[in-house]
Amino acid sequence: MTKRKELFNVGDRVEIIREGTKNTQFYPSQILDITGGNTYVVSGPIHKNNTVLLHKGETIGIAYLVKNKGMYIFDAIILKREYLPIYKLEIEKISEIKKYQKREYYRFETSIPVIKEQIIKTEDGEEVITENCRTKDISGGGLKLLSNFKHNIGDNIVCKFHINEQTIKVESKVLRIEDIDTFDYKYALGVNFLDINEKDRDIIIKFIFEEERLLREKGLI
Repeated sequence: MTKRKELFNVGDRVEIIREGTKNTQFYPSQILDITGGNTYVVSGPIHKNNTVLLHKGETIGIAYLVKNKGMYIFDAIILKREYLPIYKLEIEKISEIKKYQKREYYRFETSIPVIKEQIIKTEDGEEVITENCRTKDISGGGLKLLSNFKHNIGDNIVCKFHINEQTIKVESKVLRIEDIDTFDYKYALGVNFLDINEKDRDIIIKFIFEEERLLREKGLI
């Protein structure tokens, strides 16, 4: 008989997702124990050094990353809540696992160097215009790019940047242009990725997931 492969290992990082009437809250958590086939003990959520009270019988989402595949989520019900010696919850998985796509288009504010390229038609043929830019924010579907080049809506460009020592190079399209008044840049470009592969998209989503988790652990969001 083949031994059943566990979904988690003790110590794995997860996120608790709590759907509210006005917004959705995400809290970093950790697998503390595996008590059964579909039951787990997780650390209770803390936000800005305050305990976030979740209740017995409440349904929450549990999100986690799978290497090279992206983020997945399932619903869980809270079976038990304890405070000593630490705040922890016993939960039971009550739904099928599905891929979680919300961060694909959730824009996370961050500054990343980007090399932007555009092919311009000239009398002699074509010329590649290269500019060093920075992101204002990023998502799995695009980014806001700070630039000094006067683009038109609909321009096709190539964006090249690095995340966690991984190089991402993707064809993109300029969808929005905003005039801005900063020391370094004149324009903010709303850029949509055209042909990003799932591996690169998952690298971006994982980056957003981890950066958000670190900010929450520091009580900054």
